[in-house]
Amino acid sequence: MKPKGPVVIAIVGPTCTGKTSLSLSLAKKLGGEIIACDSRTIYKRMDIGTAKPSKAEQSMVPHHAIDVLEPDRFFSVAEYKELAQAAIGDICQRGKSPIVCGGTGLYARALLEGIDIPSIPPHPELRELLNEVASEKGNAHLHDQLKKIDAVTAQRLSVNDRRRIIRALEVSMVSGKAFSQLSVKKEAPFNTIWVGLRFQERTLHKRMIVERLSNQFASGLITEALDLLAEPEFNSVLRSAVNYKEFVPYIEGKVSLEQVFDQCVLHNSQLARKQMIWFRANKGIRWYELDNLSQEEILSDVIDSFMSTANDCL
Repeated sequence: MKPKGPVVIAIVGPTCTGKTSLSLSLAKKLGGEIIACDSRTIYKRMDIGTAKPSKAEQSMVPHHAIDVLEPDRFFSVAEYKELAQAAIGDICQRGKSPIVCGGTGLYARALLEGIDIPSIPPHPELRELLNEVASEKGNAHLHDQLKKIDAVTAQRLSVNDRRRIIRALEVSMVSGKAFSQLSVKKEAPFNTIWVGLRFQERTLHKRMIVERLSNQFASGLITEALDLLAEPEFNSVLRSAVNYKEFVPYIEGKVSLEQVFDQCVLHNSQLARKQMIWFRANKGIRWYELDNLSQEEILSDVIDSFMSTANDCL
């Protein structure tokens, strides 16, 4: 049976694995356009700390789902899915190739695996109340409340993932149905070529993380983070964002910049492990080990896969 829907290349994997570089090379080779799949580059002004494609890189190839809004509220998965689907439709209509690129597993699943996410709008007063409960009684208490309403979602979420626990409670309480019952999987809307980038050797990956962070600190990350954190309306987003939340204790005079750097390294490594948990569940991903392969080898293989799949769809 011939595959259904447009052919989409999805470049996924943990942070600091060269996804942006590969996506740019592919887009230039195939006449493609890039749809970011990242819950942080969606925000304006969070540039250095998110390793957002530079203005020069964005000028080489059209980019979508980047710099969508100020970091004064969380961008929901449902919002991302709607935005990215529209971008893919527009790209395909103009005869270009859509390339989804990023490390946010939930965004990728919602967009490309047919996961239907409830589009219930935020309820600020309810969120504030749930945050107060968590601050007073602890995240574990909130997690226990979610267990009573939706054990399936509670099992999937970490006890300390307060933001997503609150969102699941919010959706469940407003809709009257468990969050997991509203998140339904349908037929995948696109014919996706899944490309995964990762390191086999963790020490090599950590070395790359340290190198990139050194460059980010040298390029102005300190000023960027401190300027953004000085604006109170951005705090809820920034305090959950790696490479920004680490500066909060520095502002409070509790740690040095050297300690901030070390915490950034630690949290990037933890983020990479969490991202891999998301993507390991997708058996359709073809993984490329960066310890042994050059970008040219990966690029050639992905182009071959794309040409073969595109021909099958004719």
